[in-house]
Parts: sequence; structure tokens; C-alpha cells
Amino acid sequence: MRITPYLRLLSTALLLWGLPAKALLQTCCSGGVPITANLGLPPEVGGVLQVSLRYDLNTLETLLDGRTVLNDDARNRQTHSTLLQLGYSFNERLSVDALFSWVRQERTIRQFGNRDFTATNGIGDAVFLFKYKLFATFQNQTVVTGALGVKAPLGAPDLTTADGLPIIADLQPGSGAWDGIVWGQMVHVVGFRPSMSLAGTAVYSVKGENDTYLGSQIYQFGNEVQLMLSASDRLLLGKLVIDPSVTLRFRQVATDRINRQILPNTGGTWLFINPGISHWFNNDFSASLNVELPLLSDVTGTQVSPTYRINAGVFYRFHLKKGNDSIHNIF
Repeated sequence: MRITPYLRLLSTALLLWGLPAKALLQTCCSGGVPITANLGLPPEVGGVLQVSLRYDLNTLETLLDGRTVLNDDARNRQTHSTLLQLGYSFNERLSVDALFSWVRQERTIRQFGNRDFTATNGIGDAVFLFKYKLFATFQNQTVVTGALGVKAPLGAPDLTTADGLPIIADLQPGSGAWDGIVWGQMVHVVGFRPSMSLAGTAVYSVKGENDTYLGSQIYQFGNEVQLMLSASDRLLLGKLVIDPSVTLRFRQVATDRINRQILPNTGGTWLFINPGISHWFNNDFSASLNVELPLLSDVTGTQVSPTYRINAGVFYRFHLKKGNDSIHNIF
């Protein structure tokens, strides 16, 4: 009989037993760095370099047991992410995106007059996405794009507290594992209103294993599915060019695993609404702001779930080849 898996589970249990009781109450949550939700720059003609720099604040203050909101405001989580995304179009069909992140994770627990605060920060994981335009109608009225990618474990997965105590996986800047990503998107310009577009995006992320978790454990985040439906329009307010938008985002995450055994209080299903607005200073430069709120949250077990999320940033296009006007001309 193989005893190694049981020894690993026993050692993990002993380690957790030695942690403060307050830490056990918040071992897992539905937060994390919003990498896959920010993937995918607009399709472009060849020779265009796109740069997006965004700040993302994800606040989790809602304690749930399944769908039931518990009357407990003693704990909260915040994830601050700075996301740099670069995209280059080799031609009208083939392009590549790269997303790099810097992450700060914070957890606060208040009980019996005491405050327990844990924070980590550092370079996060990166994503490389190779996109190919599968289908396009005349004047790109409808565009279908597919992509394959990987998430590279650039971020640290093994930071400890000042006292040398281990920090749980979902508070680390990185996952310590390679992930596979399948991405697809369809964008359609509405015929009766050419300034309006509809978009559907699907992302499937297959999570890899971090086999050095807590020194010798194996940790695997749950596979993730995201579906996004969005509508955007263009309004002229005097000389201002404004793009209002609204997005519905469905997210389903499987339970995490430690030593290939299911980890309780992980995974769940969410539906978010995300209204946003962008302002274009010229054809190539814009700034945007959006806020995301949960419409439905159904977690596995008891977890702290997202309460709101704020995402703001700027976007710029560089034309590296002469005569390659953008397919998104505004002015």
C-alpha cells in the first residue's frame, strides 16, 4: 500500500493545526488575480502594437454559505492588480497578446477585539495568447477570433509571513503552475446602428499543478470557465467621443485540490454585471472605467465572495507600418 499521499495529507493537517484559529476561518475564498477576465485586445490590421495599462481592485466582503449571505462582516479580502497587456498584429489574421501583472493581496480578520492582517505583493503570473482570425465578413461587420495560450508562473507561490509561517495559496502573487488557455470571441457590428457592437467571449483555463506547495505538497487551482456577453455604443457629446458599455460575465470555477484531493470551501459559480465607459482622445488613445457587481453568487461551502470590483486604465495604439490605418477609426 502506498502511504506517501496519506503522509502528505497528515503533514498538511498538522501544519494547519499549528496555525492560528483565525487563519483557519479564512483559508479559502473566491478571489484572485483577474487575469483571464482581462484577456483579449481588439482585432487590428497588420503592424499595429496595442498597449493597455490597467488597475484592478477586487473587494470581497460578502461571506456566503452556498447562496446564503451570512451576517458576518469580520473578514474581508482585497486584491490590487496592475495589468500591462501588449498586443501585436502580424497581419489581419495573426496576432499575439502578452499580459503581465503586479499583485498585492490583502486579508483582514477582526474577532474578539483583535485584528489579523496578512498581505503579500510582487510580480504576478503572465499570459501569452496566440490569436487567429477565423472568420470575417465584408468590412469586418462580423469577426470571429480563436486563440490558444499559456499562463506562465512568474509570480512567487511560496511567500511567508514575517514570522516565517506559510501563507495559503490564494493569497500568493503567483500560482506556481503552468496553465493552458483556450479563448474565443465573436464581435458583430449592428447593421441598423453601425456605432453599436455586440461581443461574446469564452475562456477556458486548465490549471496545472504546483508540486512544491508548502515545500512538498501538490496544489492545483480549479479549472475555470468564463462567458462574457457585452454591448457597446458610441456617443458624441459635443467634441467628446464616449463609448458606454455593459457586460454580463459568467464565471464557474471547480474546486481546488491539494495532493489531488478536493479542498473544501473552494470553487463556485458567479454572474456579474459590468457597466463601463471609455473616452477616446483620438483614434489611438483612450481611457476607461468600469465597475463590476455580482448578480448571482453560489459558492462551494463557506467562502468570502466578491462584493464589487473597479477596473480603470488607458489604451494606446502604435502604427509600426506606414499606411496601416486602424480598423477602428473614430475621428
